[in-house]
Amino acid sequence: MIKFQHKLIIAFLCFVLIPIIILGVVSYTISSNTLQKNISEQMIQTLKAVDRNLLAAVSEVNSFSDYVVSSSAVQDYLNTKNTSSIYEFYSEQQEIAGKMYGTSQIDNLVLYRLNGNVITYNDEKVTSLETLRSSLFLDQVLQEKGRPIWLAPYENQNLFFSQEYMLTQARVVKDLNTLDNLGYFILQVKLDLFDPIFKDIYGGPSDEVIVNKEGIVLYSLNRNFIGKTLDIENFSEFQKNKSGYLTAEWNDEKSLITYMPSSFETGTNSELFLVSIKPWKTIASDIVTIRNTMLVVVGFTVLTAGLFNLLYLKRISRFIHELLTRMKQVESGRLSKRMGRFKFKELQNISHSFNNMIEKLQQLMSDIETEQERKREAQFKVLQQQINPHFLYNTLESINALAALNGQREISKMTINLGKLLRISINGGYEVKVKDEIRHVISYLEIQKIRFDNRFAFEVDVEEELNDYPVLKLILQPLVENILLHAFSNSDEEGGLIKIRGTISNGQGEFWIEDNGTGIDETVLMELNQWKFKKNTEKSNGHGVRNVDERIRLFYGEKYGLLICSTKHEGTCIKISFPIKGD
Repeated sequence: MIKFQHKLIIAFLCFVLIPIIILGVVSYTISSNTLQKNISEQMIQTLKAVDRNLLAAVSEVNSFSDYVVSSSAVQDYLNTKNTSSIYEFYSEQQEIAGKMYGTSQIDNLVLYRLNGNVITYNDEKVTSLETLRSSLFLDQVLQEKGRPIWLAPYENQNLFFSQEYMLTQARVVKDLNTLDNLGYFILQVKLDLFDPIFKDIYGGPSDEVIVNKEGIVLYSLNRNFIGKTLDIENFSEFQKNKSGYLTAEWNDEKSLITYMPSSFETGTNSELFLVSIKPWKTIASDIVTIRNTMLVVVGFTVLTAGLFNLLYLKRISRFIHELLTRMKQVESGRLSKRMGRFKFKELQNISHSFNNMIEKLQQLMSDIETEQERKREAQFKVLQQQINPHFLYNTLESINALAALNGQREISKMTINLGKLLRISINGGYEVKVKDEIRHVISYLEIQKIRFDNRFAFEVDVEEELNDYPVLKLILQPLVENILLHAFSNSDEEGGLIKIRGTISNGQGEFWIEDNGTGIDETVLMELNQWKFKKNTEKSNGHGVRNVDERIRLFYGEKYGLLICSTKHEGTCIKISFPIKGD
């Protein structure tokens, strides 16, 4: 399992080092793409200028070719109807020779008559007319009807015997009067025609070439490239786009390749492209700084992480380990253990707080033990005092027996009711069943009837469904006692009546206690009904009523309790509401 210290250092590296690496890679990629795009766009503009210069150079040679084929010397020599001798042609060709040597890029000039005779301006061996007629090249020349066509160096190797790469221009010589074919005119042009144009390209080390749609290099300053195939994976992109750039391998080296279609055309009717090839390492040198900066930042981050781990994380890890150990010891009950001291203020504060917590926990445990001992003593006293009620019940039974033997029925009845009264008052919990609470108040009323010499009567009517629900005990007897003390105590007349009803209404239990006594004064009644809503109110009247109301609200909640209605000299009605448990 990985240690906490190692988890922290891994988290640090993940949240700091990885974002830095991602940022560096993204920055490098964006810079590389931007630089690549900018250089390629600049190179395309350069290639457009090169293309214009190529056309200008070709146009210059075409003009010279026009002059030659239209000259009287050439026209007379090729026209078989003319009787001029070969000697006359040679004597008249001095002007043409001067023009040719004035154009230094022209290497040789060849004239073919239709009968197969051929003359050339130098002594090199030339291809026979029969050989030319067997090639497609001559057919293309005828199709142009006198317009010049060109062959690139690689394209003319099989037709001519020159040991050097040459540009070739060929055309049909027409009779200026009848436009009949007189012969064929071929110029062999040195590559010096194109070399100055490509040498003028500025932009660092690169190779600029002319290729056809098959990818074969037709011209290059580096003669070793001529005839080679531009073997790159995405060469098909050249056919789809007018111009653009891509990266590919060239001569086993990653290179930026910029291309555009050329306006220069050759007799093969193959579309040509101007292509610039720049080694990627010469371009990437401008963004090496970004890469090196990223590496330095990553190295610095790793070093910082190591120092952070050594100087900070290790101490925090040791603190957490010790804290966990002390917590386990405390959990097992060893409260004497304490945390040590630490150099970091925050850790020292946590350590001090932990020690204070353990000391308070020890004190609390001691207090709990003392409290438990007191509770045991109190429980023992309660158990011991439970003997007294039993002694009281036995004594009441003895009194009841003596009263019955002596014919004292009133005493016997009071004794029985008093025993019932005491049993529910002394025994049990906070709640009793409704029927037990009714039995308790009936016992109290039976005793009081004897005391008041039957000057009042009582009626009890409780719905059967309510009898088995629990209710807070001793809530009826204090209210009945209050009626006897205040409603009937000052009257010597008979006819007093107390009615007790129990109902279920709106999902809650209700007791209704009514009497036909003297009633309650309006001021006292208002005080009794409003005392619960006033804070710090002095309790001057109705102690029993308030006691019942307060106990009900404390036990069941503020929505339950007493509601008192009374009319002077007519009587009083008290409503008690309590919840139906489980409803």
